[in-house]
Amino acid sequence: MAKKNSDTAQALFMQRLKESLAPSVSLVDSLADILEVSNDSAYRRLRGETALSIEEIATICKHFKISFDAFINNAADGQVNFTYQPLNGNSDSFGNYLRSLKADLNNLIKYPDANIIYAAEDIPVFHHFEQPFLSAFKIFYWNKSFLNDKNLENQKFDASLIDPELIEIGKDIIKAYSKIPSVEIWSDDTVNSTFKQIEFYWESGIFKNKADALAICHELYNMLNRINRQAELNSKIAKIENSIESTNNYTLYHSDVMIGNNCVLVNAGNMKSSYISCFSFNSMLTTNQRFCEETEFWLKNLIRKSNLISGVAEKLRYRYFKKIDVLTQQLIDKIEKD
Repeated sequence: MAKKNSDTAQALFMQRLKESLAPSVSLVDSLADILEVSNDSAYRRLRGETALSIEEIATICKHFKISFDAFINNAADGQVNFTYQPLNGNSDSFGNYLRSLKADLNNLIKYPDANIIYAAEDIPVFHHFEQPFLSAFKIFYWNKSFLNDKNLENQKFDASLIDPELIEIGKDIIKAYSKIPSVEIWSDDTVNSTFKQIEFYWESGIFKNKADALAICHELYNMLNRINRQAELNSKIAKIENSIESTNNYTLYHSDVMIGNNCVLVNAGNMKSSYISCFSFNSMLTTNQRFCEETEFWLKNLIRKSNLISGVAEKLRYRYFKKIDVLTQQLIDKIEKD
């Protein structure tokens, strides 16, 4: 017996696609624009009266950054497709990565009930972009040490080598992130990678001078102080001296369990997306429903085993950030004495 239109893969695809869009976005108008067809033709595809061609499916999936199998495969057979932003050693590639991250966050803002749960093996990438000199250092480090940018091969750190546009995109990223309700789960190891990066560059002679290394340490301190303040207020702030960006949209937990890998769950409307870190700072994305449900179960289980350190948990928060302050000061002392 032939399946009803509502049971076909195309109907399921269209239904999930509609659920993934912000309430203000018309799926029919979007399909008409993307496929370059009339609204009537888009309606026929939406209702299943006209079958989507392979080329049209590919065009839709590319535009919305989704995988068709995510809508028809529940991961029960162990197959899950991921997408990611490919990177190589040139500034255009990294710039595209940042632009994609900015676009994803700005799209997420459109959903009134959107939220993010972030299990952080490293300090979430968004936070670094609030401090311009620290932002330049992180971009330099990622491009030189991970992407092997040929233009930086024999270069010492110099903020002027970083395209100012990338710094501005970074500011837009932290501004967008500050508007989205988020739960972050940190461990004792979350801050270590940034400390080790600064220390490694200092011991390897990649800083041009001591002043630059110390300036980055102080901006790192400012960033961590801002996060501490956010945790106290349960609310995100774009800059520590600024007013609250949005109330009750930031929750921070401390996990005694090693997190092991950056893992992010994004909820937007009826859609869930899972991001798993790869290549140190990049990430792979899937909207596979079964995988996202398992990700959510793991994250909530991790939260149950963690200590809340935001809001009224003043004593636990003080102890956690006091340890970080000590590490920061130790790094500053080491650089000053060398």
